[in-house]
Amino acid sequence: MILKPWRFAALFLALLLTACGGTAPALDQTASNFEVAWSEQTIAPSFNIAYHDRIAANEAEAKRSPYNTHHTVFRIIRRAKVSLDGAFFDIEALDAVDEIVKAKKRGVKVRLVTDSDNTVEKADPTKVREAIHRLRAAGIPVEEDQRSGFMHHKFMVLDGHTVWTGSTNLTPTSLYHHNNNALTISSRELAGAFTAEFERMFSDRAFGSSQRSKVNPSRVMPFKSGSVQTFFSPNGGGRQAVLDEVDKAKKCIRLMTFSLTDVELGLMIRGKALEGVKVEGVFDRWLAAGRYSLYPQFKADGLNVWLDGNEALMHHKVIVIDDTTVITGSFNFSQNAEVNNNEALLIIRNAPDLVKAYDDEFKRLVAAAKSNHPPRQKPKDPEHQTGDVP
Repeated sequence: MILKPWRFAALFLALLLTACGGTAPALDQTASNFEVAWSEQTIAPSFNIAYHDRIAANEAEAKRSPYNTHHTVFRIIRRAKVSLDGAFFDIEALDAVDEIVKAKKRGVKVRLVTDSDNTVEKADPTKVREAIHRLRAAGIPVEEDQRSGFMHHKFMVLDGHTVWTGSTNLTPTSLYHHNNNALTISSRELAGAFTAEFERMFSDRAFGSSQRSKVNPSRVMPFKSGSVQTFFSPNGGGRQAVLDEVDKAKKCIRLMTFSLTDVELGLMIRGKALEGVKVEGVFDRWLAAGRYSLYPQFKADGLNVWLDGNEALMHHKVIVIDDTTVITGSFNFSQNAEVNNNEALLIIRNAPDLVKAYDDEFKRLVAAAKSNHPPRQKPKDPEHQTGDVP
């Protein structure tokens, strides 16, 4: 069962954009029914409402909309009854922190993992960040990775049966400014795989490529409509899984990429284009100008690729293949994401409603890329350093 929890205002009246036989996205979808039976295996996507060219406009609209991604974060936290485990590269949003503290106060066992680089104030690295201070003051353990590789996860596990994951950090910029996506997935099997990954970091302090749990996260987990696989970095097979999936493309490949620096993946995509596969992509402008970005080569090849129209980051890490498969998660398409970072990557197959949701998001981003006029410089963001590497 695939839920449809997004409803967007009519930001664009029409989009003269088609691919894979697709049509302009319906922007007035049915509102979500988040209140589902947890025994059902469900996947529910959400996206940030961030299609204007300026941060101020996007923040105002995101906070006003009842369908922005931050609402799914808060709902998960508020529904927790027994346990809430979370791993986030960056924790700074005090509204999210306050919800987590409330969960702790009502008796939920809360545990968190974060990247060491993001536990201190940006303006004064000698001071503990306010968000981290509030969490620890409430008795919530926050473990740090204490290593050079990034603890780049963005996920929560609720009561052992539901996973929330995607490209979204717990920061104001990630929740209200960036183009981001998240999935709320009800599956005890998938929750078990994410819990095993969490325990590996939190309890065993194994942030590198240490021996993983006996839980096999890469097993294909069936849903009522479709299936999901997940891969955890470092060295968890995610990069090869992406290559294998892209190699199957027969009709079209759509990219929404914060960072694409993997040379082998780039060569495969270019080869697919030569075979007649329709390749389209929206790239973050900041990262597309980076030394290792493959955007210039794609552009030189004549592929339909655009620089994003958002003053903040276009932070998706998404590939949609042949109207049948969605690849998403925290995993930037780089060698670094596979070898050094802690990441989660999901491959979801044969879920048509989910594919349509991501296709519609792609079309909204293309429309913004074509019509918006954002400033040339993007504000500095900790996520920049995670993508500007090969």
